[in-house]
Amino acid sequence: MADDAVAPDFQKARFSCPHCDRVTDQAWFNAYASRVNNPAGVPLRIAGEGLERLAANPQFSPEVREQKVAYWQRVNSGDVFLDRWAPVQSDLLVAGLEISVCTDCLGTAVWLGGHCVYPPGSIQA
Repeated sequence: MADDAVAPDFQKARFSCPHCDRVTDQAWFNAYASRVNNPAGVPLRIAGEGLERLAANPQFSPEVREQKVAYWQRVNSGDVFLDRWAPVQSDLLVAGLEISVCTDCLGTAVWLGGHCVYPPGSIQA
């Protein structure tokens, strides 16, 4: 960490982003739960052959296919990010789990019990 860096801290709204390393404001979010709404009863993932079929699906324009494939590659890589997938209504707070988002690069950090657990290797106070 650079000399002017500010270690990520659960009690601060401004610190060095664990993604871009800039000292910047962080927007804090609570996490809420909504039951998985998938016929299989498990979280949706499109990978492997399914991702290959999506990449070749003529139902979508090449640009849309590229966006969809990039989205699922990002999800499958383990990246954590905010997305407007669908509106969700829930009164189930995920207690002990918070999210901070860098206002510069929009990098997302996941905090469990006040400790930054994502991205891996985050240095904190």
